[in-house]
Amino acid sequence: MVPAMADKAAHVTMLQRTPTWYICMPSRDWMANVLRKVLPGRIAHRLVRARNVLLADRMFKKSRRDPQKMADWLTKRLKADLGSKWNEKDYVPPYGPWEQRMCLVPDSDMFKAIVAGKASVVTGRIKTVEKDGIVLEDGTRVPADCIVTATGLKLAVGGKIAVSVDGQKVDFSDRYWYRNCMFSNVPNVAGLFGYLNASWTLRVDVVASYLVRVIEQMQAWGARKVTPVMDESARPEAEGIFAGFSSGYLDRSGSITPKNAPESPWRINQDYLADRRELAEAPVDDGILKFER
Repeated sequence: MVPAMADKAAHVTMLQRTPTWYICMPSRDWMANVLRKVLPGRIAHRLVRARNVLLADRMFKKSRRDPQKMADWLTKRLKADLGSKWNEKDYVPPYGPWEQRMCLVPDSDMFKAIVAGKASVVTGRIKTVEKDGIVLEDGTRVPADCIVTATGLKLAVGGKIAVSVDGQKVDFSDRYWYRNCMFSNVPNVAGLFGYLNASWTLRVDVVASYLVRVIEQMQAWGARKVTPVMDESARPEAEGIFAGFSSGYLDRSGSITPKNAPESPWRINQDYLADRRELAEAPVDDGILKFER
């Protein structure tokens, strides 16, 4: 998306190539505020966290099971917020809810600004950029005193760090994820990759706890190396780690990201509740992790 701002009219225009699914939520959590008044802070925090995790999980899974029903529900809410400013071209994406990341609008502030005439949304592809505006392929001209660009994302595995084993370069696209964090036949390396459909830190939390168990086992056995060992002659069927997501930057990263198997432990999931159970219950000495002194 390319936001364009016309200072003279005190008006902000967001130029987008395609629409995005939005959901509006209060910026202040009334349940959290009430619970903090009647319960110890630690207990209140746990209850609110559990509620938020379950709601997000339910919305994502509902979007996958019945995308049209979820789309109708989101559209109905958005129409109510925008009133006469509703325009299907600008607010109904060509993909289902949660095929790409969903945008949260606190207190409907963006839509309040649009209704008040302080902001607007324009959808289209850019033909050219001029000194005082942007011209779209359909001939529409968006005037602007200042243009703020939002560039496309490009993923990089491990921050492009050069990793090698015994002098041989590691190609992560040829490796499999192991328990959401390690890689097949690569010793002493763990990578933390958060969720696309929930808070990034949720996976970081459960993976960090699992890795602490691995490190403690290494210390107990005096091990200097731990490796998830995969039999290269019996590799599982590979699938993309971003199955079900259609964002361009995810599609473009398919050739560099580690592989996913249909089942654990050689996969990375997008299901926090399932991961929390698995990583809490999975034995460290599972016959796959090889500890060496």
